[in-house]
Amino acid sequence: MSQTWHVLGAGAIGGWLACELQTVDCPITLLHHGDTEPTRRLTLSKAASAAPKKGPISFTFEQESVSQESAITALLVCTKAWATEDAVRSVAHRLSEQTQVVLLGNGMGLAERVLPLIGDAALILGSTTAGCLRSDRNTLHLSSTGTTYLGPAGADSNPPAWLPLWQRSLTQCHWQPDIRSILLAKTAVNAVINPLTALHQVKNGALLQPALLSSTKAAITEVQRLLTAADETVIADALPGRVNDICQATSENDSSMKVDLARGNPTEIEWILGWLLTHLVSEPPATPVLQALYDEIQIAEKVRRSAS
Repeated sequence: MSQTWHVLGAGAIGGWLACELQTVDCPITLLHHGDTEPTRRLTLSKAASAAPKKGPISFTFEQESVSQESAITALLVCTKAWATEDAVRSVAHRLSEQTQVVLLGNGMGLAERVLPLIGDAALILGSTTAGCLRSDRNTLHLSSTGTTYLGPAGADSNPPAWLPLWQRSLTQCHWQPDIRSILLAKTAVNAVINPLTALHQVKNGALLQPALLSSTKAAITEVQRLLTAADETVIADALPGRVNDICQATSENDSSMKVDLARGNPTEIEWILGWLLTHLVSEPPATPVLQALYDEIQIAEKVRRSAS
């Protein structure tokens, strides 16, 4: 039998991955902080473009409290960026040198914060372009399977033994030794799409319409400026096309930052745009448009949080 995967953060993406892994008979346990139920039932429906079969499918998972003492050998972390450190810290006592931790989230800079918390455990970073939303706590809707990339946080570029299992469960799952480039390219796209859709409370496709197209182009130009200053010219050159393609392919989708801001939840702005502005290069070029977007999201967060 396959090793048990413990999932920390069974939201949209974490829940979707748990469901997909269970379809190939991988044992899954969901971790929680206060749920008293021994099991949790998730229902996953897929758009016609994401699956040949229509109709929702339900999955039942065992649950464990993070405070238990039993060892964890495979841990999938899919929490929001701002919650990741506390989440990992809550299970650190259950990790060992035998543990492999997969960190799959938005933004940059999380690996550096997580590594000191996991001791001798191995850290693998991940990124996915899958589109999945929750209509309630236990109901998931997959709009696209996208592509999932996994790669090492450290120098060991050898793929893990469990990779074939993931590749059987996911339509597109690839091992990428240079995972940083994948994460940076996604962060660059998110730095354009997320704050603009959140501030204007529009769907992704609206960024290509006349009312917002000039703002979109201005943000792209400044993200390119930062990338070029960091010698990331390949990612910079591809950015306009990637933003255009993603906005078209997900034209009716809501960005995670738009949803978070509308609900009065913390956003991931610090790990996306904030990281690009302050950590990508030691002496960043002037980016007044991006700085204004960052400041406006920070203000909007405070206003929405105080009103909720």
